[in-house]
Amino acid sequence: MNKTLVVFASRQEFNTIFPQISAVVASSMPVAVGTQYDVAVCGVGVVDFSVNLSYQLSRYHYERVFLLGICGAYCRRDIKVGDVVRVDTETLGDMGVQNSEGHFIPWREVSGEQVVYAGESPRFLPIGLATLPSVVGLTVNCCTGTQYLSLRRSGMFQADVETMEGAACFAVCKKFGVSAYQFRAVSNIATNRDPSTWKIAEALNTLKDVVLRPEYFEK
Repeated sequence: MNKTLVVFASRQEFNTIFPQISAVVASSMPVAVGTQYDVAVCGVGVVDFSVNLSYQLSRYHYERVFLLGICGAYCRRDIKVGDVVRVDTETLGDMGVQNSEGHFIPWREVSGEQVVYAGESPRFLPIGLATLPSVVGLTVNCCTGTQYLSLRRSGMFQADVETMEGAACFAVCKKFGVSAYQFRAVSNIATNRDPSTWKIAEALNTLKDVVLRPEYFEK
């Protein structure tokens, strides 16, 4: 077993980067990639991801977790498709209530609590990862499909990118005392939904080249 666990939410993301490893196996137990790191698939969304990551961390001891995957960048945040970013904080973006007029009120305003989750400081990373652009993520259950919602969410939470598991990863790892980092490649702009414009495979291959360099995992 290696010191670092590299986790993915979806089998699609995992298969693109590790076509030689069974995603079915990696969904049930970590798989070692040489002596560099172990890999696992934990499921899409906060529920599956939290349950499966918690299960793995309760069975195996790791010093740090890297969450890798794609994300959508919000409009007017000066982030381009293909960019690789380090997501250092995440907020729960669609947890809240709806008032009688139909307006969404975020949970922080209902409870008075800041529902923000943070990863480990980048100062502990190799320089190539520590100098990646730092962005603010928004964890959602329902992905953005309109420009209006993109601008609304990014403005309300001052978020740069949208994910579905970032907050879960940070929360679980903190509970287990494990350092957590999140790296994402931008596959699309989170605006009016048009999958024909998405660059998923290209983004994931770039993510692999940037983040999974062997020298970053030398013992």
